[in-house]
Amino acid sequence: MRQHSLLVFFFLNLILMSFSKADPELFKTAVGLYSEGKYKATVTELDRIETRLKKDSKVRGLVYYWKGMSYNRLQEFQLAEKEFKKSISVGYIPQDLNYELGQALFALEKLSEAKVRFSESFKRSFKMGTCLYYMAFISKEMGEKENAETLFRDVVRTQDPSEKDVRQAAQMQLADMNLIEAESKPDVFRVVENEIIPQYQNAIFFSPGTPVAAKAQEKIISLQKKYELVLFQLSNGRPTLIPPYFLRAAQEVALDSNVTFSPTETTIAKSKQSSLFSKTEFLGRYTFYHKNYFSYAPEFRFNNTYYFNRVPEIYRNDNYLLSPSIRTAYEHTLFGNPASHLFDFDFTHAERDVNEKQKLEFSFRSFTFMAGEKFKFFPQGETILRTKLRIFQSYLSPSDSKTVSFVGEQLFALKAFTLMFYSSLDFTRVEANIFDTNALTLRTDLLLPKYKDWFTPSVGLGLTVTDPINDREARGLETLLSPSVRLNRQLKKNWRLNSRLEYHKNSSKDKANFDYKRHLVGVELEYVY
Repeated sequence: MRQHSLLVFFFLNLILMSFSKADPELFKTAVGLYSEGKYKATVTELDRIETRLKKDSKVRGLVYYWKGMSYNRLQEFQLAEKEFKKSISVGYIPQDLNYELGQALFALEKLSEAKVRFSESFKRSFKMGTCLYYMAFISKEMGEKENAETLFRDVVRTQDPSEKDVRQAAQMQLADMNLIEAESKPDVFRVVENEIIPQYQNAIFFSPGTPVAAKAQEKIISLQKKYELVLFQLSNGRPTLIPPYFLRAAQEVALDSNVTFSPTETTIAKSKQSSLFSKTEFLGRYTFYHKNYFSYAPEFRFNNTYYFNRVPEIYRNDNYLLSPSIRTAYEHTLFGNPASHLFDFDFTHAERDVNEKQKLEFSFRSFTFMAGEKFKFFPQGETILRTKLRIFQSYLSPSDSKTVSFVGEQLFALKAFTLMFYSSLDFTRVEANIFDTNALTLRTDLLLPKYKDWFTPSVGLGLTVTDPINDREARGLETLLSPSVRLNRQLKKNWRLNSRLEYHKNSSKDKANFDYKRHLVGVELEYVY
C-alpha cells in the first residue's frame, strides 16, 4: 500500500502540472496526507479545497476523482461511486477511473454497471487481465456460462507476467465450472480423472506457493477420494504414499583422513594418506498398489566416487555402483495396529579401480534377499525385524561369500526429538574360510530439534564387534567405534545442505592388516522430490 501511495503521489503531481490554472500549493497538504495513507483526512482536505474552487473550474474533476479514490481505500463504496460519476460528468476520466469505479460497483453488487466499467477499463488497456477476470466472474454470477468461460480462457491466455495471480484464479474458476458440468455426466469418473484434475493441476502450475494453489491441491485430493481415483488408505488403515514417487540426488565433497581399501572384503589396506573425494548419488523409487493390501516399489540407486589425491594407494578407491531393487509389502494388523510383511530383493553391481590402472573394472556383484515384519509394538514408533541373505561374488573368487543377517530397527518419535536404534547380527562365510566372521552391530541416532531455524542437528554412535572365528588367535575380537555428528539445513522446498563429521576406530590384534583410525568431514547438497 505504501508503494501504491507513493506512485499516486507522483501521478497527482503530474496531473496538477497539466492544469495551468491550478495552484500546486493548494493541493500540497492533500498530496501529503494521501501518500501517508490518511484517506479520511485527505477527503476533509479535498472538501475544503472544493469550496474554494469556482463552479466551472476544470480542477473540480480532479477533486472528485481524488475523493473517489480515497473513499475506495476506506471501503465507503457508495460515496466512491458518487464522486467517480461526478468526475465523469465534468469530463475528467483518468486511465484508471473506470477500473476504480468498477471495483466500487462490484462491491455494491451492481454487477451490470460494474461489468460496463471493467469493459471500458479494458478498452483503455488498464489492468486488462484483471478487468477480463471481473467481467468473466460477473458473467458467471449472472448465469452467462458460455460468455464467462470464454472470458476466463482469455484471462488464462494473457501474457502479462504482472497478472500471474489473476491468471491462476481464472484457471481455478474454469476448473470449478467444468467440474459442475462433468458431475452431471454418466462417465464422471473418467472425465474427472482425465480432464478436470489436470485443470486444477494447471492452476497450481501458475504459482505453486499461493493460497489459490493450496485450494486447488485440496480440490484434487477431494476429487481423488470422492471418486476413488487414488488409494489413500490401505486395508489396515496405513496411509499410502502421496505422491507415490521419491527422487533423491546428492553431491558431496568430503575429506578422508586415512583412505582405506578393501580389495577382497577380507583384508584392509591403509594408505595413511588423506584425500578429498567427490561422491554423486541418485535414488529413484515408485510405489504401486494392488487393491488395498499389497504394494511393490521398483527402486534404482547409483553412486559414483572419485578421489582427488591421484596416487595409486588412493585412486584405486575410485568406483561406481548400480543397484536396482524391488521392495514389496503385504498389509495386515498385529497387536491391533497396522503391520506389514516385507519382502525385498536387491542386486548390486560395482566397478572399482582394483588393479590401480586408473580404470574402473568389475569389483563385485551381490544378490540380497530380505524377509521381515514392520509393526507397532511401542506407541512412540514402529519396529522392524528382518532376516537377510546376501550372496557376494568378488573379482577374486576366494573372496566369494554368503552372509545371513538378523536385523532389528526401532523408532521412538518423542516430543522434542527422535531416537533411532539399529542392531544387526551377521554370519559371514567366505570361500577362503580363514576369513569367516560373526559380527554384532549396534547403532543409535538422536535427531534433535531445529536450532533457531538455522539447522537440524543429529548425533550418532555405532559399535561393531567382529569375531574372526577361524583366525581368532591372530586377530582377536575386533571392535569398530563410529561416532558422528550431522547438521542439516533446509534451503528451499526441495533443497537441503548437509554436513557431517565422522570418526572411525577399528581395533584389532592384527594391527598391520585390520587396525586403523580415520575421520571424514563432508558437505553435501541434496535435492529431494
